[in-house]
Amino acid sequence: MDYRTKLRDLTLMIASSITIIGTTAIAAGLPRMGDAFAGTPDGPFLVRLSLTVPALSAGLCAPVMGLIVDRFGRKRLFVVALLLYGVAGCAGAVLSSLSAILLSRLLLGVAVSGVATCATALIADYTSRGQIGISMGRQSLFMALGNVVFVFLGGLLALQGWRWPFLIYAVGFLLVPGVVLLLREPEAAAAGGPAQGEAADERAPFGVMAVVYVLLFLNMVVYFMVPVNLPFYLRSFSGSGSAQAGALLSLVGLVWALTSTQYKRIARHLNYRQILVVAFLLIAAANVLLGLAGSYSVVLTALVLMGAGLAFAITNLNAWLLAITPARIKGRAIGIGVLCSFLGQFCSPLVVQPLVSEFGLATGYLAAGCLMAAVAATAALLPAGRKALAAESAGALAGRGSSVR
Repeated sequence: MDYRTKLRDLTLMIASSITIIGTTAIAAGLPRMGDAFAGTPDGPFLVRLSLTVPALSAGLCAPVMGLIVDRFGRKRLFVVALLLYGVAGCAGAVLSSLSAILLSRLLLGVAVSGVATCATALIADYTSRGQIGISMGRQSLFMALGNVVFVFLGGLLALQGWRWPFLIYAVGFLLVPGVVLLLREPEAAAAGGPAQGEAADERAPFGVMAVVYVLLFLNMVVYFMVPVNLPFYLRSFSGSGSAQAGALLSLVGLVWALTSTQYKRIARHLNYRQILVVAFLLIAAANVLLGLAGSYSVVLTALVLMGAGLAFAITNLNAWLLAITPARIKGRAIGIGVLCSFLGQFCSPLVVQPLVSEFGLATGYLAAGCLMAAVAATAALLPAGRKALAAESAGALAGRGSSVR
């Protein structure tokens, strides 16, 4: 692999890392932001919503982004999306009204959908199908590292004021030169046709893809209970603040990063469905511990399990989807996957808030743990159909081979 190719791959991985912070970068500053808009009607709810509203627009726009990259290519859309990411993301640092901040966050979500779709499509374009597991593991690693660095930085910046974390989104501007100078438009993507060696009439296993989409949605609904609610949950512990919340949220990303490096090994022995069971059981245990937490030590243990479960779940579901998707509809398949993931992020507080308002955050975490355990048990016990088993067999191959070409 030459120097230019390594820089190209690094650019794509860093671009992937900034999609995960489209929502979480300002999480540590939410309590102080809530205090600033305490006099606004429905202020506390709208402040929490500002964390996840980019996920709504990202999800709704992602299928359109997928259609664009399939029809017209990836590179131009990538550049426009990165520029919008920087402008819309930083706007919250200067806007004075909560409604204007919410609008800028909606535009940030549009940018995130473009960045996420283009980056993932290009990674898949540069990778053979049998090696996609490694590339998705590497992408998950960089997303996790981005979560660690930027969320922790957001916690430190929040000490200076709730507006400061919005400046983190200026990183989008820094990636534009790399995209312009290093990335090439894949020939098959530009032509809108099948990849080399792929039959033009290859049928997609839409049933398995639909299951993966549902699981992507559910995974994000449950995970986003942590960045949305943990800073408020920690207020019940003595001595907590924005820096502590940022550090704990970064712990999830750190464990996520370390665990992502092990996906290659586990994929050699387990298929996609079996890895899913392991991942969801880890997430279930994490939520149960959060619900029972009475000290920081229990919270730390729970977040370690959460990070490990997320690493396996996100990497595995993305690898599973790309392994079974024909190249001619890759952009659209990725777009729908982004839709499900970000829609899960947006819907998380809407789904969880009624339960939390009635019974408290602890009960909400316990309920989420029970739900994830039930899904894991169902996946483990239900017999798989022939087509699903055929799709799962790629799991053993996903961990072998070299990485992006």
